[in-house]
Amino acid sequence: MIVNAGYSSKFNAVKNKAGFTLIELLLVVAIIGILASFAISAYQGSILKSRRSVAVSGLLDLANREEQFYLNNKVYTSDLTNLGYTAALVFDLGGDSAVTLNESQSLVGSTSTESVYAIKIDSASASSFSISAVPQLGQVADAECGTFTLTNTSARTESGTSNPSDCW
Repeated sequence: MIVNAGYSSKFNAVKNKAGFTLIELLLVVAIIGILASFAISAYQGSILKSRRSVAVSGLLDLANREEQFYLNNKVYTSDLTNLGYTAALVFDLGGDSAVTLNESQSLVGSTSTESVYAIKIDSASASSFSISAVPQLGQVADAECGTFTLTNTSARTESGTSNPSDCW
């Protein structure tokens, strides 16, 4: 009988070790949650950074249109429709003529849920212009670069906390 008791206690010890305890499972879930929070934060930062190209591209396109208008008329314009933008998509943004762009750099309506940046003419005169790309919707969270500004002298600035060279 002693042999059976030793065998039985060994069998019970192995039987009790099978599986995971609730504490072990909770620990694994907590670790996965912490790792996921870091991954999501990094992903969102990458999305904001990648959308900055929409602002830069939109501003360079608008600057080219202003320069072409200047060559033809010897004056810059503050009206986007004069630069070939569709009148139905041009709207007033704080007294300035503006259009909105989505992630694929296509023009969208001012109330679109896809808008990333509003491209606007801040000022235009006979000899100079200043244009801006104002973040819209989710892009407003981009505190590093904020609003991009470009002038006819190619002066480039941004309103965020980063250096202009990091944003442009």
